[in-house]
Amino acid sequence: MREFLKTKGYKMTPQRELVFRSFFELGEHVSVDELFDRVKRIDKAVGYSTVWRNLKLICEVGLAREVTVGDGVTRYDRVTRKPHGHFYCLNCKSLQEFDLNEIAGRLSKVATAEKFATESFKVEIEGVCQSCRDKENKKAKRTLSTSPKISRTKPSRQK
Repeated sequence: MREFLKTKGYKMTPQRELVFRSFFELGEHVSVDELFDRVKRIDKAVGYSTVWRNLKLICEVGLAREVTVGDGVTRYDRVTRKPHGHFYCLNCKSLQEFDLNEIAGRLSKVATAEKFATESFKVEIEGVCQSCRDKENKKAKRTLSTSPKISRTKPSRQK
């Protein structure tokens, strides 16, 4: 990592190394706050702005990209060679990746037909995940089973 940053014109400081290492250890879809919490547990002297600036640097040198979905929180995703998009659950706020290989070719053809030179693809789909739908279905079934029973017999006529 030290040599890679040097080729980009940056030097590796101890704080930068901690931020970089922590980012890659946390995995995908990391927010600044999550990264700051992790770094702060290791070194209390590292400030929020240091974490934020170094996270921006990670993006600038091409190792991560910003992912912003419906909750307004910017997350940072490691750049991989495998193109992928994101499903964002509007209920539980989970972010799941899906493979873009099948549609990347089609998107490239559309771009070429429109005489547009693509640099990258960014696909984010918002909806409700299976887990949240299952919870809602269970909740609806419980509500139905606990509701008062309605008699289906006709009321008798009094003379």
